Amino acid sequence: MKVSHRIIRLATLSLAILALAAPVAGAVPARSDLTPAERVVIEPAPAPVVQSVDTGFDWASAAIGAGFAGGIILLFAWGAVRYRHREEQVGVAR
Repeated sequence: MKVSHRIIRLATLSLAILALAAPVAGAVPARSDLTPAERVVIEPAPAPVVQSVDTGFDWASAAIGAGFAGGIILLFAWGAVRYRHREEQVGVAR
């Protein structure tokens, strides 16, 4: 199976962007007004009490998730068909 250099470059670029964006997403600046001894003593705030209400299965959320997954599958299938069609046309005179 021959893989196009364009696909490899696109996948590599996508992974590089994700790898660079992941650490930034979780970064939190440290407080600079504390001494090193005070930084160790700080205790986290107590977790808030959350009261959950179970209303059963959420069909709307399931439909959104299934629609999104179906769209991704259709997008990949369309790309595969277009790629295959383009590969078959290489070398054919028009």
